[in-house]
Amino acid sequence: MSANKSLARRYFYQIMNGMNAETAHEILSEDFIFTLPTHPEPFHGPDGFLGLVGMLHGAFPDFYINPQEMIANDDWVITRWIGGGTHSGIPLLTVKGNVEASGNFFEIDGMTWHTIKDGKIAESIGHEDTLGLMLQLGVLPSNTKKVEPDRAANELLATRYFDEIMSQGKLEVIEEILDPEFAFIIPTQPEPIKGYEAFTEFVKYLHNAFPDIKFTVMRQTSEGNKVASRWSIAGTHQGEFLGVPASGHHLIDYGIDIFTIKNGKIFSVHVNENDFGLMQQLGAIPS
Repeated sequence: MSANKSLARRYFYQIMNGMNAETAHEILSEDFIFTLPTHPEPFHGPDGFLGLVGMLHGAFPDFYINPQEMIANDDWVITRWIGGGTHSGIPLLTVKGNVEASGNFFEIDGMTWHTIKDGKIAESIGHEDTLGLMLQLGVLPSNTKKVEPDRAANELLATRYFDEIMSQGKLEVIEEILDPEFAFIIPTQPEPIKGYEAFTEFVKYLHNAFPDIKFTVMRQTSEGNKVASRWSIAGTHQGEFLGVPASGHHLIDYGIDIFTIKNGKIFSVHVNENDFGLMQQLGAIPS
């Protein structure tokens, strides 16, 4: 399965993003076929597919398509991806005809179903948010009024998250500033922590491990509905944490969070911290 996933990753990164003709002929079968519901005719062979990829990069010079998750079984690999770019190049060929460059940026979700035969990709079936693409490029009229995000309000939500919830442990603030479908994603947890109840238990767990925990925001900025914060943390290890018994050690650690804001509340937080250094300070890993 890992070999098939590797082929799929090379398809996206080296061919779709890198336009590498050598890779295309190496990993795509000679009778390779690419189909997309919005294109009446399939694309055949490595060279036919490279023609499509070249058109995409010609229309969107900063074009990208990045895999988000993969499922592999038998001869199939299914990938969910995010792709986008700025229409600042040649016209884009679509089912609505040629679309002239508008300078608009788009980003959409999509999925690709690969069939692997004899160590090569024999078929690629793509599905994408074509409606979202057309709306974002201005091909179709949108009745949705564009509302500029309130950056100050979004950054205040992130600040309150660190100060009131994470540092002070004010559990009542969780429902006030977090979306009901809130998700907390961090590498040290095997699955995202979702919803009020699960996140409340996590905050309790954190404060049991570090009763004097203190988060300090060192840098913060925002764009659209996203807020990015770099923070430091200080606290004394007085309870079990990540399987490590209380050590009494005082720790200082650093990390970066990216918040997504939805309807005036925090919808998700993606966290990455110096977890290796953290475990060293707790005594779980030799310095």
